[in-house]
Amino acid sequence: MWSEPSASGSRRQPGLGAEGAILEVRVPQVLHLQYGMYVWPCAVVLAQYLWFHRGSLPGKAVLEIGAGVSLPGIMAAKCGAEVTLSDSSELPHCLEICRQSCQMNDLPQVHVIGVTWGHVSQDLLALPPQDIILASDVFFEPEDFEDVITTVYLLMQKNPKVQLWSTYQC
Repeated sequence: MWSEPSASGSRRQPGLGAEGAILEVRVPQVLHLQYGMYVWPCAVVLAQYLWFHRGSLPGKAVLEIGAGVSLPGIMAAKCGAEVTLSDSSELPHCLEICRQSCQMNDLPQVHVIGVTWGHVSQDLLALPPQDIILASDVFFEPEDFEDVITTVYLLMQKNPKVQLWSTYQC
């Protein structure tokens, strides 16, 4: 499970799951004004949810939208899902931090694509049907809500049974 540094700088013990299993996930974080450059609290909650439901993930096609540092997507990949990470094609530094997360976790099979919410792009159209869409903290700025829903709707056209696993903070 993902761990974070304590005030003393040491790392807390990664979380234990069923049968005492441990999984370590590493993500880069950068002090930056852009949202996607650090872990948000809801990403930790969604990653924990994925960990506790890891038995349902192997072989599933999973897309994380607004991935940023990609904690939930990386967790899904480590649990056996076929993961694609996405962030805005207009924010190359967010796409780069997605790639860094993959490198830090030795996950070369994870794809990283640019998907700008509300825009139809070649990358979005080329995606195969997804089983699960991960969306952590994407419902933060009210002006983005319609674009997020439009993107999810477009993905649902490919697989009406796709599940949206989302966490947000009120």
